Amino acid sequence: MNVTACATPPTDAPVVCLTLVGIGESLLRMEKRLSCAAAGLGIRLKVEICKDADAMGISYSQTPAVLHDGKVIFSGLHRTEEIEAWLKNLI
Repeated sequence: MNVTACATPPTDAPVVCLTLVGIGESLLRMEKRLSCAAAGLGIRLKVEICKDADAMGISYSQTPAVLHDGKVIFSGLHRTEEIEAWLKNLI
């Protein structure tokens, strides 16, 4: 991953809304990977963070989890390139 991939996207870039579920370092790492993947595609993310996995019906062993429109898209720490490929399908 190159450093420019984590640059801030333009303010008029398309916005994708996601929910990130988890706690601790894995949550922070996933948030960074999501941000870098989105910036690499030139899109902005609106990320809601939920630290109560049980309330979302997700076991803590499946966190961090990324939800789009209320559905789990993936769980666990994925590579930034994998996240970027998935986000490409949303725009």
